[in-house]
Amino acid sequence: MRIDVKTLYPLRTKIPLSVCMASFHSLAFLIFVTAQFAPTVSQAAGDPPYRLGRGLALGNTGITIGGYASAKYKDPANQPWKAEISDLSLFVSWDSGRRWQAFSEMEIGEAVTLDRDNISTNEAVFELERTYLDWLGINGVNLRFGKFLTPVGHWNQVHADPLVWTISRPLTTRAGFANHSTGVMLFGDRDFGEGQLDFQLYLDDSADLDPKKDKRSPPLELGAFDNAVGARAVYHSPDNRWQIGLSAVDFKANHLADRWTIGGLDFLWKHRGFELSAEVVARFDCGNEWSAFLQGVAPVARHWYLVDRYEEFNQLGFDGHVVTNTLGLVFSPLPPLRFKFEYVNGNDVKGLSEDGFSASAAVLF
Repeated sequence: MRIDVKTLYPLRTKIPLSVCMASFHSLAFLIFVTAQFAPTVSQAAGDPPYRLGRGLALGNTGITIGGYASAKYKDPANQPWKAEISDLSLFVSWDSGRRWQAFSEMEIGEAVTLDRDNISTNEAVFELERTYLDWLGINGVNLRFGKFLTPVGHWNQVHADPLVWTISRPLTTRAGFANHSTGVMLFGDRDFGEGQLDFQLYLDDSADLDPKKDKRSPPLELGAFDNAVGARAVYHSPDNRWQIGLSAVDFKANHLADRWTIGGLDFLWKHRGFELSAEVVARFDCGNEWSAFLQGVAPVARHWYLVDRYEEFNQLGFDGHVVTNTLGLVFSPLPPLRFKFEYVNGNDVKGLSEDGFSASAAVLF
């Protein structure tokens, strides 16, 4: 599978540079100020106070509304700088109080983009990221129906900007398999020794069920599954400081001539602000196609964290072998709020990896 990278639409509306930069700085400032006051705001008299990052419960309806927003500034080594409101995401969840739960995530990506003298909304794209209904069964075994994030590794299931440490996403987590699946999933957890084992078994039929289906051209999203069958198991240590996961999926992807079978191994450890994580994804059905990253996080001052990630990416549907090192600095005054500064250095491969500096502000509502 050789996937062409989409080119950007031309930016048309012209505004002065000073207005562009002022808009970006104002957005970052607004997010920061909102975060300081939001934890003290109450829904209504007698209701528990709203807490940033926990969503807003609508009375006794069982409905909770949340979401996140992020803004990014990118200055690639060989291209002009660019700033964007990259994600405006809305979460809507419902809990019946018994056996039924539902969740939906709707997102506008690249809502506003700007460069040295242009601003545009031409690249704005609406995405139905997730929408599913859960039936909570017995003995920790549950069923999910709808569109959900493909359970390969841990990053793909928590990749919202305020919840991850870097601005750039590892290629290991976004190439080689579809980020979304549409179908049915059996999931739950079990005591396993002194720890806990989580499991997910799923059947995907995106070609027939995905709400974005469009048989004109191209159908679905780039690289989406036509159909797939997969599984994931994660062991959590008794103190929940570390986890290790195994993933496997056999699939036919959009515009892919043959079926693929891939497997993944991932690890995550956390303790007192320190974090170490890694993921490996490889193909089982052909030659040497694989990808892996190792990432470390260390606290360096109050609310400040240093991040370093090394990654190697070998094809998995793309031309070129990519090796990158990502160095980042993160300021997180509150858990749902992160300001990130990042520099990527490696062998620059067009469409896959770009060297350069970037910054972002992200908040979880």
